[in-house]
Order: sequence, then structure tokens, then C-alpha cells
Amino acid sequence: MELTIKELSKAYGDKQALEGFSYTFRPGVTAILGPNGAGKTTLMHLICDCVARQTGQILYNGTDVLKLGQSFRRVLGFMPQAQGMYEQMTAYDFLCYMARLKGLRGGRARAQIRELLRLVNLESAAHRRVGGFSGGMRQRVMLAQALLGQPEVLLLDEPTAGLDPEERVRLRSYLEDLGHSRILLITTHITSDVETVADRILLMEGGRLRFAADTAEFIAGCGARDLEDAYIRRLRGL
Repeated sequence: MELTIKELSKAYGDKQALEGFSYTFRPGVTAILGPNGAGKTTLMHLICDCVARQTGQILYNGTDVLKLGQSFRRVLGFMPQAQGMYEQMTAYDFLCYMARLKGLRGGRARAQIRELLRLVNLESAAHRRVGGFSGGMRQRVMLAQALLGQPEVLLLDEPTAGLDPEERVRLRSYLEDLGHSRILLITTHITSDVETVADRILLMEGGRLRFAADTAEFIAGCGARDLEDAYIRRLRGL
């Protein structure tokens, strides 16, 4: 299982959001770090084909995802940073709606939805309208929809934003388990949320991939005491 990016670029007007990005993602947890405007979210949107690429290729197991079309979308889960939901829907109804979009029907869909609501600790709020949810609760609903269909490629854009400490601990534990069997990409500003679960760290800045290494090497290779220290040292050294 491989997701290969080759010379991927994207500009918005005269701003180059991503430039010549190349990397091969394999099963495990890859954390993508970088300051605001580094290109992290643009990379996620390009992989999902939410925005059109300008140059480059995105290959899943050797075939361009544009050619794979729906078959790639069936193995893809995406949790965007923006919490776009139908405010009048309940959490359960929203997940049913997303399940249908992913081709899940009947008992299989209902069983997954019940399990995911339990996982994100929203069982008691399942039949409340999401318009009345707090930011952290909405974040958990978006995580649940990304996990529908048991995707092989899972993209999480700032997944812990708005979560309280207890929920962040729960999520870290679950992400570690998920990474054993799928390609899991996480963008975050909170280095402590990925230090113990990430197998690899990618550092982006100015739309480019600046450094990539296994987590232990990323930290020890610059004499840092932890991932946050390593991130700051490597960013300052660019």
C-alpha cells in the first residue's frame, strides 16, 4: 500500500501554496508539521481532489488517483479543518448521510455509526442537532465521518483542535492503533499530540517539503529534547 506524490504544485493567483512536493507515504502515522501557510492543508486538498493540481502526480499503488476516481474515494477518509455540516441534522443523521455518500447501506452502516459514536464519546448526544454542538463536539463528529468505511488512506487536518485534554488522550491512543493498518496523515500545530504516535515527521515551510525523517531521528538528529524543540530548531535552521 503506497501513496506516492510526484512534483506536486498548486498556486492561488500569485501565491505558490505548494511547490514540487514529492514523497511516498506508506502504512503508519505520518505527522506533517509547519507554520501557517506552509502548504499542509493544500496538500490534503490536492490528495482528496478537492482542488485541481497544476503539475505533478498523485499515485495510489502505482495508479493516478484521477484515473482511479470513485474507487480511490471509497478507500479515502478526510477530516477537514473547516467543520462543514448541516446544522439542522443530528449527529446520527449526519453520519447516516455521509455513509450513503460513501456507499454504505443498511445494517453495515448503522453498526459502523454506532461504533464510531461510541469511539468519539458522542453516544449520549447522537440525536442532538449539530448546530448546538460545541467546537470540540463538532470536531469529533467530523472525525467519525472520516472513519466511515474503514478507509485505507486517512487524512486528518488539525484533528485535535478544540478537543479537551481527556479527548486528546483518547484520540492519540486510537490514532496509534489506526496507523498499524493504513496510511494515516495528520497535520497539526500541537506537537505533543503526535510525538508518541507518529512513525515519521515531515516538515513543510513555504509550500515545500524541507525535511523528512523517522520521529526518533527528527528529534535526536538536531540534539533536541522533544518534538516541539526539534520542530523549532529545524524550522529556524531552514
